[in-house]
Amino acid sequence: MPEFDPQTRARLERGEVLIETEDVGAAMPRVKVTAIIECKPERVWQIVSNVADYPRTMEGVKKAQQLSHEGDIVRARITVKMPFPLKDLTATTEARHTVVEGERYERAWKLVEGDYKENSGRWLFETFEGDPGRTLVTYELLAIPNIRIPAALQGLAQKKVLPKLINNLRRQVT
Repeated sequence: MPEFDPQTRARLERGEVLIETEDVGAAMPRVKVTAIIECKPERVWQIVSNVADYPRTMEGVKKAQQLSHEGDIVRARITVKMPFPLKDLTATTEARHTVVEGERYERAWKLVEGDYKENSGRWLFETFEGDPGRTLVTYELLAIPNIRIPAALQGLAQKKVLPKLINNLRRQVT
């Protein structure tokens, strides 16, 4: 579990969704989202590990299909809705699900094929400061589509869509 300075901890405790970007020398930055959800990590994991249900549970997902699940590897095809006039984006990804029951749940994926040059990231759910009824959520994403996305639209995604993603999860676990 990461250590937080007092100011960051206070922001998380107030329910803020913290968004950081990192320039990785690509067309898009890597994005990291951190938040607290008031429930057990396994409850959030039930939602995120069920890929086929993403059109209902994940903000912005139009279609999702789990193609295979062998051991801890899950292959899926996911289509994300894009605003007009951009076309929707589809990716086939391979994810490793790593679970330490009651403590830590991770879904880390990478691109197999699709409408992206890069699509990798992870969901990580951990008990927050040892409290089994609180989840520290970390979402990381590096998605570089094969289309140009205007900078204003990138900023909109970071400021509006990512907090909605977390708040949507919060609503589902209550």
